[in-house]
Amino acid sequence: MRAVLRVDPPLLRDVFEHALRMAGIDVVGSPPDALALLLAIKERRADVVFLTAPDSGDSLKAPGICSHLLNEFPQLKIVMVSPDKYAITDVGVRTLHCDDLSVDSICASLVTLLAD
Repeated sequence: MRAVLRVDPPLLRDVFEHALRMAGIDVVGSPPDALALLLAIKERRADVVFLTAPDSGDSLKAPGICSHLLNEFPQLKIVMVSPDKYAITDVGVRTLHCDDLSVDSICASLVTLLAD
């Protein structure tokens, strides 16, 4: 599984990247902005992208870029990460929410969605 990370702050990104690599997920990029994110997903043929959830009342509400990403890359899975939970969104407006932020939980959810 190939992943691109757009997770802030940098310390969270570094910890998350290390945990993903330890779980066998190939982290192929960590772009600094939205344009570089689009290019990284396309050039590195990512299966999944990890994004930091925006600060708002609904901490896992997908930011505007998600609809663009899913239009451009329909096979892509998007994982929205907040400090205490995650949500995975894919084409077909399906979203899976989970309060277990462990890498094992994220991997199991991704494997299930990628198998569909």
